[in-house]
Amino acid sequence: MNRRFRAHVNHDGLFDLREMAYAAEELWFTGHDSGRFTQYENPKAYEKFDPINHVANCSQRMLVIQGERDYRVSDTQSIVVFTALQRRAIPSRMLYFSTENHWILNPFNALV
Repeated sequence: MNRRFRAHVNHDGLFDLREMAYAAEELWFTGHDSGRFTQYENPKAYEKFDPINHVANCSQRMLVIQGERDYRVSDTQSIVVFTALQRRAIPSRMLYFSTENHWILNPFNALV
């Protein structure tokens, strides 16, 4: 799968499900994606598909996009994935929009 595309785009994406379980204002998604468990009730449900556990398998370049005012997905999720890619010398860029939320709505920012 890593070589199926020339690059990946991570737009307000999740990278550490444990952190997301405690940082999100929207609790429905983390519970739903883990089989209706909380992180402390069933940590294995979170660990199995947690992207942070698979950093060693990353090899494809990525564009990371984050809005600072996204209260659903904290900006640390994007910063962590970008840092992981940079540490592994994987070509990556990060766009951080201080005036945007979960969606990039400003027409000028959308063009960027």
